[in-house]
Amino acid sequence: MKRLDNYLKIALTFLFSIVGISLMAQVSCTAQAPSQVGVGQAFRYQVTLNEKPSKMLNTNFGSFDVLNGPSQGSSSSISIINGQMTKSSSYSYTYTLAATKEGQQTIPGITFSVNGSQVKSNSVTINVVKDGGGGGQTQQAQGQGRQRQQQSQGFNKKDVFVKAYCSNTNPYVGEQVIITHKLYIGPSVNGGYQVTNVNAPTQSGLWSYTLGNPDADAPRSTEIIDGKKYTVFEVRRTAVFPQKSGKITVTPFEIGFVARVIYTQQSNDPFDMFFGGRQYAQDYELDLKSNSVVLNCKALPESKQPEDFSGLVGSFKLSSNLSRNTLKTNDAANLTITVSGTGNLQHVEAPVIEFPSDFDVTDPKITDNINTRGNSVTGSRTFEYIIIPRETGDFTIPAATFSYFDPQSHSYKTLTTESYTMKVEKGKGGDVATVSSANQKDIKFLSKDIRYIKTKGKAFYPQKAEFFASPWFYVGMVLPLLLLAVFVIVWKKLMETKQDVALVKDRRANKVAKKRLKRAGQLLKAEQKEDFYVEISQVLWGYMSDKFHIPLSQLSMDTVEEKLKQKNVPDEDVQDFLATLNQCEFARFAPGDSSQMMTEMYQRAHNFMTKIERR
Repeated sequence: MKRLDNYLKIALTFLFSIVGISLMAQVSCTAQAPSQVGVGQAFRYQVTLNEKPSKMLNTNFGSFDVLNGPSQGSSSSISIINGQMTKSSSYSYTYTLAATKEGQQTIPGITFSVNGSQVKSNSVTINVVKDGGGGGQTQQAQGQGRQRQQQSQGFNKKDVFVKAYCSNTNPYVGEQVIITHKLYIGPSVNGGYQVTNVNAPTQSGLWSYTLGNPDADAPRSTEIIDGKKYTVFEVRRTAVFPQKSGKITVTPFEIGFVARVIYTQQSNDPFDMFFGGRQYAQDYELDLKSNSVVLNCKALPESKQPEDFSGLVGSFKLSSNLSRNTLKTNDAANLTITVSGTGNLQHVEAPVIEFPSDFDVTDPKITDNINTRGNSVTGSRTFEYIIIPRETGDFTIPAATFSYFDPQSHSYKTLTTESYTMKVEKGKGGDVATVSSANQKDIKFLSKDIRYIKTKGKAFYPQKAEFFASPWFYVGMVLPLLLLAVFVIVWKKLMETKQDVALVKDRRANKVAKKRLKRAGQLLKAEQKEDFYVEISQVLWGYMSDKFHIPLSQLSMDTVEEKLKQKNVPDEDVQDFLATLNQCEFARFAPGDSSQMMTEMYQRAHNFMTKIERR
């Protein structure tokens, strides 16, 4: 029985081998080229298969240069003989080659993968002569080469380009400028196209926001240039805010582009002529680069500059609201101040308000509502104070002011909120307790006025020393004074620390950053890509502002790098921080696994802040 199984396995193996050989025998792969060409002469080298290959595995053209190709083509024919229909197909790969040296030169076969197996074409030997002679075949090859070159001239590389537009090349420092990059595709690209890589421009000295919806398709339009109709895509719109005066250059926007052009090749085949000729596609890989943008940034005028001006440029409004103006001691009220408009709202700092000394006021809670989905950066920043009065009376909360520079009128403007009057009444914790006197009663004798003295009784024992004038008495007298002195010293130190804004921000930097990093972690789990990268960027910039005492209006790549080096932070960590910020900006548009990139970005931000805190 076992021997029978072995015979059966051998028979099946032999049968499958025969079937595989017969299937392979049905696949033909033939290479053709002129038998003779001249040095430097362009000629056509073509490989034809009767089955469609899934992949070209290797090519080797020996001493011949490849001028063009491969261009792919396919054809099919139907024949009817004695009422029986037969259909055949062919797939061709055509190269335009040129010989580089004389003599008998051989082009090895090209290997393809067809139906999971490898098929190799025949090798071709060509006689390369010096003068380019060779009779009819060579002349025919030259004619075919000229025909192919004439067809290739149908694609003009100048039909595809990227152009950068700038809304204002002479802005003030801090003024919003819109830079738009557009991709133009001309009519010669008739077979489709693909963007393979995007390299966004570097913007040193600029605070930037990417505008528009990153999940939406690029806006599309058409333009007529020199009589040609172009399809135009707005590939990127960026709002930038110059951080310094002088000349700032935005480097070109670069993309990789593949243009596919469909050609129609005429032949003597009646079947091809009936359908208008044989078509084949040619792909052209292009590295496109836009023009650079140069900004000539003007310094803000120093004359008539308000004292509370913090560098904001744009158009803004100021509003405020007090939740209630009548309350009791130890109750809380909310004062909110909102700055809204068009400009770099994330650089708006909390207004300075002189609250009454009898009020306990928390540091403001900052809420940003930044809108970058439109054609410019708009939105609002809100500061919320919690006020707790400790004493009764009528108090006044003075008005808050906000100053900015208006580039339209070329002047400074100051906005002012209304002042608020708050009436504070006694609360439960502030009531003064009253004590009533007890009713007097007559004194009554409970026994005799003078009791007799006992002559017998227990022996006398020494009485314990009195507490008065004892060492513990003096300790009890001095200890409260010492505790009071310690309390005053600690309180004074706390007040000095609270007034030192830079020190407070330094101590709060890590705490605030971790809190915002926690929110970024929640956005990461929810896979909210756009909000996640905005939150990570704000975490890093806010941490640098608080930790190294840099005002938000002065934050830039240059100032951060300079501060980190002054603090003796290793260059490796400095470059890691700058790279993290750049990657935040570009990762939203980078191809690949977005969740993996977001996880890597979260970990890099956490590791950087951990290194800084350990120093």
